[in-house]
Amino acid sequence: MTRLTRVELRRIFSRKIVHLSVLAIVAVMAMTFWGLWQSVQPQSAFEEEARQQFEQVHAHWEAQQDTNEGFVEQCLQDQALERERSGDDTIDFGCEWPEPTLEEMLAGYAPPSMVELYRTQLLQTGVLVFFLALLGGSTATAAELAHRTMGTWLTFEPRRDRVFGSKVLASGLAALPITAVLLALILGGIPLLYRIRGVDDAVTAAQWTDLGWMSARVALLAVVLGMVGAAAGLLLRHTGAVLGVAIGYLLVVENMVRGLFPDRVRYLLSENLTAWVNDGTEIRSWVCEDGFDGQCREVITRVSLEQGALVLGLVSVVVIVVSWLAFRRRDVP
Repeated sequence: MTRLTRVELRRIFSRKIVHLSVLAIVAVMAMTFWGLWQSVQPQSAFEEEARQQFEQVHAHWEAQQDTNEGFVEQCLQDQALERERSGDDTIDFGCEWPEPTLEEMLAGYAPPSMVELYRTQLLQTGVLVFFLALLGGSTATAAELAHRTMGTWLTFEPRRDRVFGSKVLASGLAALPITAVLLALILGGIPLLYRIRGVDDAVTAAQWTDLGWMSARVALLAVVLGMVGAAAGLLLRHTGAVLGVAIGYLLVVENMVRGLFPDRVRYLLSENLTAWVNDGTEIRSWVCEDGFDGQCREVITRVSLEQGALVLGLVSVVVIVVSWLAFRRRDVP
């Protein structure tokens, strides 16, 4: 790490945006754990409620047996005809309503899986870290241009390539401690919550390995977005402009592509971000042959981890390179 980068890191960590970012993450995680406190409970706490629900559902099932007998027979005949016509023996019209059991009612009150809870929180709360990294990086550089201190900096170090590199790299590295706070709260807080609530849910060694890689991908993407934010701040010269472009893309471009070009959804940044964090993702959509009046089928499009890395990497490189070229040629106030 060069001396310029160390100086830039000290400057960034002295800014209020870093402290406010940590406070924002702590506040969001506090509200998240409050919500999880309500949902993570042992099944024994719901036995009476599940029993009452079972009695109601079972009474309704018994009342339906006599009245639905003719309907079931006709439904089974139609199902058999459709299977014969299509050659697909897996077609199920849902003709029969199996007798409900108390175990099924209790299963509906099962606490969420700890592994799935880890994955959900790493993605959902990770989005907050990504936004804060982008915001922090853009304010670190755009503020210097707005306050006309960049020219003073270049007086002491006239080599613009070194100045640009130090500011972009430092903004990326500054995202690491913010991300570390998030990962510590999630990876340490969730098992503590399960233990306090008396819910047993073990995580295997292989699952811990997957969660470790997922956490590493979250941290790496936060670093990249911090660098992109710094480069965008130097390019657009205002934090508001950076946020305007980002929010405009999310609200306008992504919604327009989803509505008008559904076959291009796999190239959207949000889908590729999810694929990067989750080690791949699936996009589910419905395609109708003759509009909504025709036969519709579900289409599943998989976006791989490699594609997510490629798309996010290309966009990041383009923003940084364009900003670097502009910084080398443009007058600095």
